Amino acid sequence: MEWAIFFIIASVTLIYALMPLMGGRQVWQEAPDAKDEQIKSLEMEKASFLKALKDIEFEFASNKINNDDYDKLRNHYRLKLAEVMKELGGNRDIKGGGNKENTDG
Repeated sequence: MEWAIFFIIASVTLIYALMPLMGGRQVWQEAPDAKDEQIKSLEMEKASFLKALKDIEFEFASNKINNDDYDKLRNHYRLKLAEVMKELGGNRDIKGGGNKENTDG
C-alpha cells in the first residue's frame, strides 16, 4: 500500500515537472520587427540632433562660441537632421504613414 501511494505521488510529480517540456513551444513576446527597430533608432538620432541644435543655439546666445563655429555646427547638424528626417519619411511611406500629397490635377 505504501508503495502504491509513493508511486502515485512520484508519477504525478514527474508528469507535472515534465509538462513544460512535452508541450509546444510558446512565444511569450513577439520578435521585434526590423523596420520598427530602424525607425526607433532614427527617431533617437533625430532627437539627439535636435538637442544638439538647441545646445548650439544656447551656447551662441551666451557667447560661448563664435559666429563661425556657430554657423559650421548649425549647418552640420541641420544637414544630419535633414538626412534622418528624409529616411524617416521614406520609412513611414512604406508603413503607410508619412506625408500624403494631393495628386488631384
